[in-house]
Amino acid sequence: MNKLSTDREFYITELTAIKNRLGDTTELEKERRILDEQLGIDAKAVNDLIAQNARVAQNQTEYNERYEALVSRYEETERRRDELADRIKQIMIRRRKLERFIETVEGLPELYTEFDAGQWAALVDSMTVHAKDRITFTLTCGMEIEE
Repeated sequence: MNKLSTDREFYITELTAIKNRLGDTTELEKERRILDEQLGIDAKAVNDLIAQNARVAQNQTEYNERYEALVSRYEETERRRDELADRIKQIMIRRRKLERFIETVEGLPELYTEFDAGQWAALVDSMTVHAKDRITFTLTCGMEIEE
C-alpha cells in the first residue's frame, strides 16, 4: 500500500492514459448504430416480402429461398450487433473499474501506519506468494506489483 502511495502520481497518470485510450467506444458506438439501421432495413424487407406473398400468388420455393436469405442476413447482423454491444459493455465496465481505482489511489494517505481493509479491498484483487521473498499483488485495475 505504501508503494501505491509513494508512486501515486505514476499510477494516476498511467492509468488515466490507459482509461482514455482503451475506454473510448466512439467508433464501436458508430458501428453499432450502423448495424441498428441495417437491422431496421432488413426487418422491413422481411415484412415487405411477407406482405407481398400474402397479396400476390408466387412460387413458394422462390419465396422461401428469399425469405430464408433475408432472415439469415437479419440474424447475422443481429448477432454482430449483440457482440458489439457486449464488447462496449465490457469496455465501460473496465473503464469504471479504472476510474474507481484511480479515485481510491488519489485518496491514499502519504504513508500507511495501519491496515485499512476497505482500501485494501478496493485496490488489491489478489496476492500470490511465489517464494519466501517474492510476492505479486494483482490490483483491481489489472496491474501487478511485485515485492
